[in-house]
Amino acid sequence: MATPIRISVEHVTKRFAAGAVTVFEDLDLAVRDGEALCILGPSGCGKTTLLRCMHGLAEIDAGRIVIDGVEVRAPSRKVAMVFQHFGLMPWKRVRENVAYGLELARIPRATIDERVEHYIEMVGLRGFERAYPYALSGGMQQRVGLARALAVEPDVLLMDEPFGSLDALTREVLQNELLRIYQERPRTMVFITHSIEEAIALGDRVVVLSSRPARVREVISVDIERPRTMASVIAHDRFVDLRDRCSRLVLDRPAA
Repeated sequence: MATPIRISVEHVTKRFAAGAVTVFEDLDLAVRDGEALCILGPSGCGKTTLLRCMHGLAEIDAGRIVIDGVEVRAPSRKVAMVFQHFGLMPWKRVRENVAYGLELARIPRATIDERVEHYIEMVGLRGFERAYPYALSGGMQQRVGLARALAVEPDVLLMDEPFGSLDALTREVLQNELLRIYQERPRTMVFITHSIEEAIALGDRVVVLSSRPARVREVISVDIERPRTMASVIAHDRFVDLRDRCSRLVLDRPAA
């Protein structure tokens, strides 16, 4: 039985500057229920804009985006987004930042307390509940952002280069954490990245976009079994072929 489609991007066009700049045009894309889909493409091709359109933070000029049968016109509680630059409220402690989305949704206090404790534990921040963001490292701040998104228990998780500003060691630690979390509770995830290795490690499929106006150059299935770690993926027999294929597409180079 075929896996149902959770997100459908149908003939979508997005323009900026009063129509002078076309970011993507007549773009089609489908994300399956429970799938981790990673999106690669050259800088400026509209990856972040596409994610914002999926979340309802940006309007499209033509076509439609549908999540669970409902056309996206505004942000939904079913969808959570993790940004590259954390987006934490500096005047709130870790616990309060993680609880923020739940409080907006008017979740009962007992449920909020339970979920906040659970997800702080899940991302490895126990003991830092009362810390302010300024007292945390970049990696720890990104863990808070991830816990905040997970705490609302979304059906869809959108991630916009969440590890892009971190040092290499911290980035690998959080990549492995996300792999573990996804293994424990798979959910539909769209992950934007500039890193081919990250896309292969995290994704069930990798979508490679062309330069602007973006189109889908190819959708690549990652035939590497789960559970995964970054190290196990890089050591896998399929990794080099997948990396080279993605690299050629991103750089627009012909096959050897």
